[in-house]
Amino acid sequence: MNLRLQLIIDYYFGGFLHFLLKPFVMLAGRILRRDHDLKKCRSVTVIKMLGGGSLTIAYPALVAIKQTPTVERLRLLTTPAVKPFAEALGVFDEIIVIRVKSPLQLFADSLSAIRKLFLCDAIVDLEIHSRLTTVLGLATCARNRVGFYTRDSFWRKNLSTHLLFCNTTSGIYNFYDQIASLFDAQVLAFSHYQQMFRRFIGTPEQTMEDATLKIAIAPCVSDLGKERMLQLEEWILILGRHISRAPRGQKVVVALYGAPGDRARLDVMAEAMEKAFPGISVANRAGKTILIESVREISRMYEVICIDSALMHYSRLLGLPTTSFWGPTAPESRLRPWPGGREEVHYFKLPCSPCVHLTNVAPCLGNNICMRLAVNPDLPLKTNPAWLVADDVKTRFTRKSAP
Repeated sequence: MNLRLQLIIDYYFGGFLHFLLKPFVMLAGRILRRDHDLKKCRSVTVIKMLGGGSLTIAYPALVAIKQTPTVERLRLLTTPAVKPFAEALGVFDEIIVIRVKSPLQLFADSLSAIRKLFLCDAIVDLEIHSRLTTVLGLATCARNRVGFYTRDSFWRKNLSTHLLFCNTTSGIYNFYDQIASLFDAQVLAFSHYQQMFRRFIGTPEQTMEDATLKIAIAPCVSDLGKERMLQLEEWILILGRHISRAPRGQKVVVALYGAPGDRARLDVMAEAMEKAFPGISVANRAGKTILIESVREISRMYEVICIDSALMHYSRLLGLPTTSFWGPTAPESRLRPWPGGREEVHYFKLPCSPCVHLTNVAPCLGNNICMRLAVNPDLPLKTNPAWLVADDVKTRFTRKSAP
């Protein structure tokens, strides 16, 4: 199933199940009167079906929960697409996968997961907007069901035992940390988790080799928010800026990272970069290794240049100098404070930005001038565009995708 079909099923079928189940859930709660003290939980299961980067942001809170004296087992319920991101964090004792290639497969794997998690201590639902994940948590009959609500997800009231408000325009890490506090877990300074993650990855503290400037570039994202991507000429401009900072005569090595499906696109990018900057070496690493090996490779780089993506969050967890470009998402909503961190954040605030986490379809339909301005804020572009949705919308706006 493609992402659009998954969202449709989640919204309509999930909404129907909510309407059907809520009276019975409320009645059962009054009759059973179960003990909902999260501090007594020995096992915690996290649900995250979309967006591996969110798990990386939640890493400090997840580690804090796992390290509480009472919690003996931390599990994750997820999809095949997110599983590699979870494995690269090394925080989960077990990862349960629900495949989503077809409705039948989704149903069968969901039943299997429900059997495995039946009557578990706690379900933590990190999918803020999903309706079916709420139903999935209900079906396990978990003693505790922790989730978020927003203005648009008020329907979770009386379905979750512990419901936290989530302001999607604020730093999402704040709300992940609030979940940890419910389990009596304390989230420490970001530097503590950076050191822990580097130990797990198995790489020493990053140092710069004078003979070689090693740059990792992560220009790709998943299907969630393709509007975050930059154009080829912009990546060449950005790389030129970074190369110009290097001492004269220093060797420059660039590695491009992405998923297997990004390989053809990054082949074009590698060729263009080597043509623009004779003498540098550019390697396309997309699809060459599994994610955790890519993270280990990146940990040996001197700096990382990226857009808002999971690899950006891994770079920050590794403590690497990180340059990021933002537009459809806002940096303050995703970047956990990093005191003293070596970081450059480029963001030009437009009235329509951020949009990715507020609407399923970006109002510009891919004409992401916010990213143009993030790279070059002096461009003569209209900074208060009226994104008109009309019958002829496809002729009004041209989609611009990164190569």
